Amino acid sequence: MPTITRLSNAVKKSLARRVEAYQQQLYDPPGHAQLDYLIEERGLTPDTIAKFRLGCVADPVESDEPARGRIAIPYLTPTGPVSLRFRKMPEDPHPAKYWQPAGSTLTLFNTPVITEPRDWICITEGEIDCMTAVQAGLPAVGLPGVSSWQDHYYAIFNGYERVLILADNDDKAGQGAKFADQVAKKVPGPAVFLMPDGHDVNSFYKAHGAQALKDLLKIKH
Repeated sequence: MPTITRLSNAVKKSLARRVEAYQQQLYDPPGHAQLDYLIEERGLTPDTIAKFRLGCVADPVESDEPARGRIAIPYLTPTGPVSLRFRKMPEDPHPAKYWQPAGSTLTLFNTPVITEPRDWICITEGEIDCMTAVQAGLPAVGLPGVSSWQDHYYAIFNGYERVLILADNDDKAGQGAKFADQVAKKVPGPAVFLMPDGHDVNSFYKAHGAQALKDLLKIKH
């Protein structure tokens, strides 16, 4: 059986407080650049931003100081947030696009969708692509990289007839296709969809819209 980390009550309360604080800071003046970036550059709607409780780390708690100025992305579950990941802004010179505190456990992103009755689901690489797919009307979860896959995830997907893996195609090394091929070996009924050249899910949606994304995935509803 897999080992599943249980969060203490203190950690749960800390996560809840931080998510709430950073969510508010996104709408305060110091967070306007981050909010504008999410809406104008990534095409996320205010409703999507609110649904996923995105935030801005304008005034971090001490443990989150390395995330100052970053976008806060909480991993939400029906019982509350279970982790926080932080994405840098484009102008940030730090080499690491993402950061999370030591000891953080990253799981599947957007796990509440798993409770919805349906026979198919999408998997994306990364949280923003996942949020974009959901905004387009697709049931989706996100993986923060293939190395984050846990063996017990197979049981989560075992009840689906089809698992659509949405692969990035925006780097010359073909990392998105490699990610998709590796995930396809771990889920039932896999169907890999490579985004058009130069695109990931987010950029394709922003350029062509929700219906074009559904057409690409051969979804008729």
